[in-house]
Amino acid sequence: MLLVLFSAVLLGVFTYSVWIWSYFIRRGIKGPRGFPGIGMLMHNIDHENPPFLKYQKWTKEYGPVYGFTEGPQQTMVISDPELVNEIFNKQFDNFYGRKLRPIIGDPEKDKRINMFAAQGKRWKRLRTLSSPSFSNNSLKKVKSTVQECGSEILWNIEKKVANGEEIDMLLFYQEYTLGVISRIALGQSESKMFKNPLLPKVKAIFNGSFHLFLLTGIFPPLAHFIRRMSKSLPADFVPAFKIFDLIENAVETRISQRETDAKNGMEPGEPQDFIDLFLDARTDVDFFGEKNEDFSKAAVVKVNRELTFDEVIGQCFVFLAAGFDTTALSLSYSTFLLATHPEVQKKLQEEVDRECPDPEISFDQLSKLKFMECVMKEALRLYPLGTTANTRKCMRETTISGVTFDEGMNIQVDTWTLHHNPKIWGDDVEDFKPERWENSACEHLEHNGSYIPFGSGPRQCIGMRLAQMEQKILLAQSLKEYSFRTTKNTQIPLKLVGKLTLSPESVIGKLEPRKDIL
Repeated sequence: MLLVLFSAVLLGVFTYSVWIWSYFIRRGIKGPRGFPGIGMLMHNIDHENPPFLKYQKWTKEYGPVYGFTEGPQQTMVISDPELVNEIFNKQFDNFYGRKLRPIIGDPEKDKRINMFAAQGKRWKRLRTLSSPSFSNNSLKKVKSTVQECGSEILWNIEKKVANGEEIDMLLFYQEYTLGVISRIALGQSESKMFKNPLLPKVKAIFNGSFHLFLLTGIFPPLAHFIRRMSKSLPADFVPAFKIFDLIENAVETRISQRETDAKNGMEPGEPQDFIDLFLDARTDVDFFGEKNEDFSKAAVVKVNRELTFDEVIGQCFVFLAAGFDTTALSLSYSTFLLATHPEVQKKLQEEVDRECPDPEISFDQLSKLKFMECVMKEALRLYPLGTTANTRKCMRETTISGVTFDEGMNIQVDTWTLHHNPKIWGDDVEDFKPERWENSACEHLEHNGSYIPFGSGPRQCIGMRLAQMEQKILLAQSLKEYSFRTTKNTQIPLKLVGKLTLSPESVIGKLEPRKDIL
């Protein structure tokens, strides 16, 4: 009897797995298939063979719209600019969610869900509350901190240069971006550059977690159990959740400090970092009754500017993770491209010398570095690193240009194909040509779904301007004194890895003191 029951359960599970796996086959939609129960999940969490490059290969084989399954989830991959623009901008109300791995949590119910993962009214509340942190006034306030971090990195570089050593610029840029985000987001009062215990833990978020993605991708209910048990699980098994613990300690310490100050009659001043900003909005109200059925980006509703304690922690986590990795990668790609294109580097140095003649670079001078903006844009066109964020979730069945997206379906943009499409960019699409951005004809490409390094529409990366400021400051500081050069150990072409972001394995080079300024 037990054997019969067990066999029936196995048959039921297998039948269900095949039914889910055959979703796109039954709809007549092409795409890679994988295996029942798993689909293409294994392919899409392979660090050594990035999924983002596989999408490009599959797009060539199956066309600009195709589908695959990942465990029980269905994903449609698109690389048509018009579809991207419709989904990310024009029909945002039907696609306001984001594709999430189960381990991230339920965007409707999880108490520590952050702005990246939240959707609907909860997302709008978190976004509205966080936006002032990235205004011009806020960026001006943190500019000096960013520049201090840049100066410290250059001091460490100077020691390497004096010894004639090569430098893996990716590692140095990671120290820089973690130094910046630790100080402006987490209230770190002094530099811990090159001795920050947080660095290996944050890197583990992007380099590890294969087992978590696989287990919870196949069996999503496991995600809830792992999240609840995270405090008692080994750090190597749940690296991201240990970061939550560190942030929780930092937030509790700040709450205690503020309570002590209040007892001593000290008035709270302006927020010094993101923790202060979020704690100023802290409330004990439970927002989990927010319903999204009638969500609309254009709806005129009063947005409650309050956060729960768990949301404070979630917000700090996402700013730490996003602020660390993507900016370091963007700097790495820009440096590699400048080192391998000395004529472009010389033109950029001339602009830096002209617009930033003083030892300290002012906020207004940064806005005059127009060619540097072109260099950064072109680097992100050639190496779109954060394509994991270029996803949406269909919230209600929608048909666009004859393509039907079912409710609950994930949409993934093949950003690499989009940014390397010769029909959009011309026959020189594979060339590093920053001057293409000096042509006004390229301006519309940033608004029609053809160029999305920071996403597009209402959910475009909120930290974009901070990231650009960090890059400009450090590139300008570096190029005033040095030229980037390749060595025999520079990977040409770069070997790309990563499952959450697209990263070079290394960016080894040397910095040569400029002879023209001696």
